[in-house]
Amino acid sequence: MSRITLGAQRELIETLYVKFHDPKFLEWDPLSVVRSFASSRDQEYIALISALFAFGGVKQIIASVRRAIGLLELDPASGKIQNYPAVELGYRLEGFRHRIYTGQDLIALTRLYQRSVQVHGSLKEHFLVHHDPGAETIERGLTGLISEYKKWAEALEIKGPHFKHMLNSPEDGSTCKRWLMLLKWLIRRDDGIDLGLWSGSAALRPDQLLIPLDTHLFKISRKLRLTRMKTANWKAAREVTLNLKRIDPNDPTRFDFSLCRYGMFDYRNLHEKKLIP
Repeated sequence: MSRITLGAQRELIETLYVKFHDPKFLEWDPLSVVRSFASSRDQEYIALISALFAFGGVKQIIASVRRAIGLLELDPASGKIQNYPAVELGYRLEGFRHRIYTGQDLIALTRLYQRSVQVHGSLKEHFLVHHDPGAETIERGLTGLISEYKKWAEALEIKGPHFKHMLNSPEDGSTCKRWLMLLKWLIRRDDGIDLGLWSGSAALRPDQLLIPLDTHLFKISRKLRLTRMKTANWKAAREVTLNLKRIDPNDPTRFDFSLCRYGMFDYRNLHEKKLIP
């Protein structure tokens, strides 16, 4: 079968959602760590670092998040991250490493998060300063947040050897996969998988979210005819999302988790059965 029909596309995507959108599959996701902090004021921060560490192998990502939590002595019963001065962050995170990121990179990100809370009360309120509630997507809000983080980093001389890698923006044309994943976790309702920490606000709607597109999901999206783009970039993320809106116009990114698990566990099986091209 060389091409999948639109009807078969819809049926397969909904079937995969029923099969894989299940908390039992969180074992292979850093969200499993974030959700363990459900009663903590630090959960928003842990979601942030978990999303931005999300490149490479899942086991390594989860191990790095847990190591950062351990070094900072964060626990579900309290909220500590806002209490740490830069000097203490320095000695606590010295020697930390996650792939290209060093302790200095994590310190830089943490200091920016602390400033968001100091100035705006939370990362959510900081995002809302830049977000347009009437816009089609969250692009303006994300662009504004990243732009302000870059300005703060320069003004406060916040540096890290690979810190700029954390601050990719829609303006760069990249997929911004990790930031879009964070926003999906926070804005979608708590359904046992996504967190819903920012849900319930009329200014933040699930239909404004864009699919967090990485290399693997991009490949799956092309196979499912969700995009004709040849490169994974911001435009491709928009196109995939628009096509998912044909299935669910109000919550197109609800399919993200199930499509990713499909890619991890079931793609070869369905391909061999010729249920997909």
